[in-house]
Amino acid sequence: LLELSTAMAPPVNAKTKDLPRYSSVGDEWPVRSRIRKRYFVIVGVIATLTITLVATAAWYVNKSSDRQTLAEPPNPHQHLPPSPSILHEFKKAAVCTDGPPCSKVGRDIFYKGGSVVDAALAGLFCNGLINSQSMGLGGGFIMTIYKRNEKKAYSLVSRESAPANSTKFMFLNNPRSSITGALASGVPGELRGYWEAHKRFGKLPWKDILEPTLEICRDGYHMTKHQSDVLYVRKDEIYNDDNFRETFVDPNTGKIRPAGSLIKPKRLCKTLYIIANEGGDAIHNGSLTKILVNDIQEMGGIVTESDLNNYKPEWMEPITVKLHEHTLYTAPPPGSGALLAFVLNVLNGYNMTQSDISNLKNTTKTIHRLVEAFKYAYARRTELGDPNFVNVTELIQNLTSEEYANKIRLKILDNKTFDDPNHYGAVFYNKEDHGTAHISVISPNGDSVAVTSTVNLYFGAGVTSSRTGIILNSGMDDFSLPGQINYYGLKPSPYNFIEAGKRSMSSVCPTIIVDKTGEVLMVIGASGGTKIITSVAGTILRYLWLGQSIKEAVDESRIHHQLQPMEINYEYGIIDPLISQLEGLGHKTKRYRDRGSIVCALARKNEKIYANADYRKAGEVFGID
Repeated sequence: LLELSTAMAPPVNAKTKDLPRYSSVGDEWPVRSRIRKRYFVIVGVIATLTITLVATAAWYVNKSSDRQTLAEPPNPHQHLPPSPSILHEFKKAAVCTDGPPCSKVGRDIFYKGGSVVDAALAGLFCNGLINSQSMGLGGGFIMTIYKRNEKKAYSLVSRESAPANSTKFMFLNNPRSSITGALASGVPGELRGYWEAHKRFGKLPWKDILEPTLEICRDGYHMTKHQSDVLYVRKDEIYNDDNFRETFVDPNTGKIRPAGSLIKPKRLCKTLYIIANEGGDAIHNGSLTKILVNDIQEMGGIVTESDLNNYKPEWMEPITVKLHEHTLYTAPPPGSGALLAFVLNVLNGYNMTQSDISNLKNTTKTIHRLVEAFKYAYARRTELGDPNFVNVTELIQNLTSEEYANKIRLKILDNKTFDDPNHYGAVFYNKEDHGTAHISVISPNGDSVAVTSTVNLYFGAGVTSSRTGIILNSGMDDFSLPGQINYYGLKPSPYNFIEAGKRSMSSVCPTIIVDKTGEVLMVIGASGGTKIITSVAGTILRYLWLGQSIKEAVDESRIHHQLQPMEINYEYGIIDPLISQLEGLGHKTKRYRDRGSIVCALARKNEKIYANADYRKAGEVFGID
């Protein structure tokens, strides 16, 4: 079946014109041509049958524990067929989210005359409702905005910050309290960030931005498979919290509701209604402030009214680098755009083309170089921190300079790798981060937004404000804790220690790439914690330089290396001969079992927008022809 479906798939080097084309009509889902539709249905059926057969064959009963266990299938020897995700094509605008209704919500804002920021905010409000496991009012975000008529980009940093009463030693005796419970919550920045973005770049009335989400509140939404899976991951917290239990547990059976269930988060929706009428300061300096703070403090948290009152989103200069004739704009610290820029700067010097993945030998060399660039990048990540507390000016200059990239490229050997983190310049180690959701938008006038939002862990700190329904973030877990030496003898990064008002380091890198004329070429970002940087870098590499369509680039099974642990993590689908070749160069490898990172990407080519929502989370794209 794998051979048959691969034979039916378009060639990897298929030209854009040969790929399926789509249009959006009114409020209907994008309409495909019958021929292409039949093709994808056939391939989808074959792929589904293949996965089912592999899973069925691998399923066995572990008699000693009397539990069913899914044995992992071996690495394939041939490339997997295309995923069932759709390569959309639009002429004027597109919105990509990992929550299908939210892409339509964002797209419809354009029909009302809204700006690109209006569309992004509408999508964020919606996503915070139906993908509350990943983002929401209790979290924070970083947004990259590009204004075509100005040929200028902006970054808005609205990450969670450490409360005024926090200290760097507060979790030493109980590290788990940085993960679960109200003490794990930093000061949320989400809503005040929305308010700030809307005041500067919004066109529609504030209430109009929230109205589509309020409609979903009234009608309810159908739980996604992803949210259903995550509920079981954090089922203890779900059962222990009144709001979670009321929303996600069937009172008749006492069991977590299955995927497809109609969900209506009553208290959260009431809060959204208040925010729509009162404005974006309702949480920080309004009717909800005292209520939220009292709820947090009753559960042992330390966020105060002053923390909420004093929270300020920050406009910053985006990280900017030249890639041949293109310009990349991405997130400044505490985001990780500088690391993405560094990786791409290193790869840029290899002048890669489609031939660099034309056979096993060339592909091995390309992936090896990519992995080595990752390792050098993650070594420098340990020296980054909130620029309001840490002087990172020289480091950012290095990471974004062509000269520094050239210097590092000379250190990469095509015939071997190294196991010592010190070889790559690692001085400290950083905490891993988690979660997140991403939205990419291109507007009819050519403006664009890439925004990544998070509550950190799935369902944040695993608790909600009892009266507002807001899920508290676990942002304090993103900070490093002093005194913990890791396996390699490296100390935790002091640049990421807790300080009052500080924002922890994050892997988010919402990115916009424009061509030499200032037209948007690509809008991209991802969710998935530490794997965000490597997923975005790999997707950009494949689309910009290796000749793949945006769907092929997003579909491609992923390679990840974060220096510590000293191993390549890879996704099912990487062919076994490639893994063997990488191991022959000295790389340790390990296949990860989770879904990894989720990419949301838009690409403009020949005056058309090609868009793909990652099949790994079943998001969707809506647009305008």
